[in-house]
Amino acid sequence: MNTKNKLNRLSFLKNQMMNSGANEIEDIEPTICQIFRDFFGIGSEYTKKADKIQNGFIVPSSVKMIYGQATKEQYREEKFKMYMKLISQAEAYVMVEGMDDGTLKASKIENLSTDKHSIFLSYCWNDTERANKIDEYLRKKGVEVTRDIRGVDNWQSLKDFMQTIRENDFAVLLISDSYLKSVNCMYEVLEIMKEVEYRRRIFPAIIDTSIYSTEEQIKYVKYWEKRVEILKKNLMGLGYTNGLVLGQELKKSEDIARSIAEFLVNIADMKNPDIDNIHEAIYQRIRTYV
Repeated sequence: MNTKNKLNRLSFLKNQMMNSGANEIEDIEPTICQIFRDFFGIGSEYTKKADKIQNGFIVPSSVKMIYGQATKEQYREEKFKMYMKLISQAEAYVMVEGMDDGTLKASKIENLSTDKHSIFLSYCWNDTERANKIDEYLRKKGVEVTRDIRGVDNWQSLKDFMQTIRENDFAVLLISDSYLKSVNCMYEVLEIMKEVEYRRRIFPAIIDTSIYSTEEQIKYVKYWEKRVEILKKNLMGLGYTNGLVLGQELKKSEDIARSIAEFLVNIADMKNPDIDNIHEAIYQRIRTYV
């Protein structure tokens, strides 16, 4: 199995877990462990850790459960989070392995040789004030910031502009409730996620920290799945031609519904700086790539 197929399978596995939730983790455990055996072999540390999680050997509340100090729900929640983290680590390993054998192209970050970096600022208009602060700070430091208020003129295509996110060295994502429910914002996320090593090119700025909880993440997955259902029902009453044209919006929502679980888990796994000092943290980070 090649690198891209492995990554696709791991991504599908995470989405399946998010849809099932922590309470059904025991049903999917055998599949998780089998995938690790298929990918890395029986003796691999990844496989061994997956087996240990399944058997409860390294789950913090496993002993507490015996003495009634932890509930089954807490036990399953811990298992769920441990599997998610392990799968993210496996993805990173597979990506590096793919770069080493030439399957994947090296990140453009590694080819940067000047101190002139470009950053795409992705945000919801409800968060314009925070976006302005980041924009002004970085531009004063000499960073090139691509933003909708400068990057697209009247009557030009918003879709074409949003696709330029991949042409920048980095992307700052201002994550809020409004952002995660916006088709345009999430379309920009989908564009950057097309880069296999996209985690190395994004700076999540977390406005709403509740997204770190599994329960909140599941709510957003369900939000987009519900949106897909509503769009499908509405499109059924249209003629073929109109339905075909407007079906593009349905496709966007379907793509978001398939990818949002992976996105949320990945950004929750990152050590994201405090939102109030995010502009300084971003600048200091990109300086390390000079």
